[in-house]
Amino acid sequence: MVYRAKALLCAAAIGLMPAIAAAKSPCTIDRASYQLHGNPQFTAGFRDVGHHENWQSTLAFFVRSNSTGKTYWFLFDAGTARYINLISTTDVTAPGWHPPDPDGGTRPLGELHYFAANADLTFNESLPKAGDAAPDHILLPDLSEVMAYKATPRETVQTAFFDNTGCAQSGK
Repeated sequence: MVYRAKALLCAAAIGLMPAIAAAKSPCTIDRASYQLHGNPQFTAGFRDVGHHENWQSTLAFFVRSNSTGKTYWFLFDAGTARYINLISTTDVTAPGWHPPDPDGGTRPLGELHYFAANADLTFNESLPKAGDAAPDHILLPDLSEVMAYKATPRETVQTAFFDNTGCAQSGK
């Protein structure tokens, strides 16, 4: 009886190993999903858009409003500032999309500051790159103002962290 119980326990532990390993392996930034703290109507994430001349990161960042169904797209720009900017762009999933000129072009919502933080709220000031570990939190301190004055339709959103809520499986 004891032998059978140990065998069942071992089988259960072996069955859990993939889940434990998955929990310990970090989610890459391009697979992470985010939700605005306290407001599930706003979600966010990253999409790899490939290398484009004059842009340092292959990633685009999006904010989706579930109440209006609109998705707002941004590209990363480190420039010479100590912090990272998000440059608003048109829909990166649209056929024939290409990024704007870094010094101009169509910027529907202008620019936002971008701050990524780990679980202990230590900020990561590195430009996000595909394959990087996903931050636990993202803060866009200018989002409230931009959504109130530049988004069509205007949207109300509080200033809060986007919290990492999950990780899509590879290849999805």
